[in-house]
Parts: sequence; structure tokens; C-alpha cells
Amino acid sequence: MKNSISASIDKHISSQITYWRQQRETLEIEKPVAVMKKAEPFITMSREYGCGGYRIAETIAGIINTQYKPAPEWLAYDRKVLDKVMSDLGLSSQLAETLTTQARTQMTNLFQTTFSKFPPQVVVYRKLAETVRTLASHGHVIIVGRAGAAITKDMERGYHVRIVAPMEWKIERIARVCNVPQKEAEKMILQKNREREEFLRTFVKFDSSDPKNYHLVINNAEHSPEDIGMLVMEGMRLKGLLK
Repeated sequence: MKNSISASIDKHISSQITYWRQQRETLEIEKPVAVMKKAEPFITMSREYGCGGYRIAETIAGIINTQYKPAPEWLAYDRKVLDKVMSDLGLSSQLAETLTTQARTQMTNLFQTTFSKFPPQVVVYRKLAETVRTLASHGHVIIVGRAGAAITKDMERGYHVRIVAPMEWKIERIARVCNVPQKEAEKMILQKNREREEFLRTFVKFDSSDPKNYHLVINNAEHSPEDIGMLVMEGMRLKGLLK
């Protein structure tokens, strides 16, 4: 089952990259017309540790794909999928090739300013940021975690979602999923949240717990993944990101 899931993800990633490369070639050939094309929307999903996220993102992608029949289809990228793209030299180089000359210049300028002062211990963050911003620039992606909201906060056409839940709900879920006592689950949640928030505040100057950094904050304990998918879609429709 694991291999079939991996193969399915590979197929979808390759399909997106192929489409984006074709779009880039069109842009390069038909600059006067194609450059005016509006960027496609993307979603970032931040979440408190213990809330999950990837299943919700997959549900949202599935609903959008079913209702809108977009090309390419929407795809959720969490840590495992992003790590795969970054570690697979073939996929990584193919993704880089989807950027137009103008987009590459903008990316270079960004990293010469925003990321030039990063200390050596977080230099790997630059590769993550490059990958996330490249995906977001094409649209039709849902970036789960990985500081997606912080990395793309200045980009147009983004819709930023935060998933939260009461501590008791998160403890019960982590204890069940990780098969650990509730006391251990609570320690894990507190530690992981602290590590995430310290990294973002120290190195990215971003407060992940501030609701003003998001378009929509949703209590996971009160809504199913399908409910959340419908709420996100309605929010995007109101913002003119889905039509």
C-alpha cells in the first residue's frame, strides 16, 4: 500500500511539473500576451502540533479537483513530499526548470536580501524556501507546514489557513496516533510547538500563533476534514481566488 501511495504521489508531481514546464515555454515564446496571465492560487496550511494537516489538505485538494476540474490538478505537499522533491535530484532540477527567466531573477533578488543574513545552522532552510516559493508561484498546491505561510507571505494569490484545537483534543489524538500515554503526548505537543515557534520567531521573524497572519483560523475539534475543505473553498471564493 505504501508503494502504491508513493507511486501515486510521484505521478501527480510529475504531471504538475510537466504542465508548468509547458506553461513556461509558452510564456517565453508569447511574452506580450502570456505575461499578463494572472497567477494561479495556492494555499498554505499552518497547524498546531497534534492537529494533523495532510489529510485535511488532501481532502481540500480532492474537493477542488472534483468541483473545478483544474489543470493541473491541485496537490498537497507536506514534509515527506517536499523532502522527496528536494532530495530527488531529478525532480528538483525539473522543478527549477519550470521558472521563467523573470521568475528566476525575482527569486535570486529575494534570497540576496531576505536570506543573506541567515546563520549557517539554518542554511538548509533556503533550499526549502526555494522549493516552496517555486511551487507556490505556479499555484494549485497546498503547502502543509514547513513555514509555508512565512515563506510566501508576500506573494499574491495565496490563501493562508491555520488549524488549531483545544489541548485536550490534541493530547487524545497524539496519544492514539503515536500509541503513547497522555502525559507523554502532552509533553510532545508542548515541545514541538515550542521548537516550531522559536525557529520562526528567531530566524524568520514570523509569529505562527498570530491569527492576523492568516485568512482563516479553524478549530479542528469542531469540524471534519470535509467541513474544513468547504470552509476554505468558500473563503477562497469570497476572495476571488476560486471562480
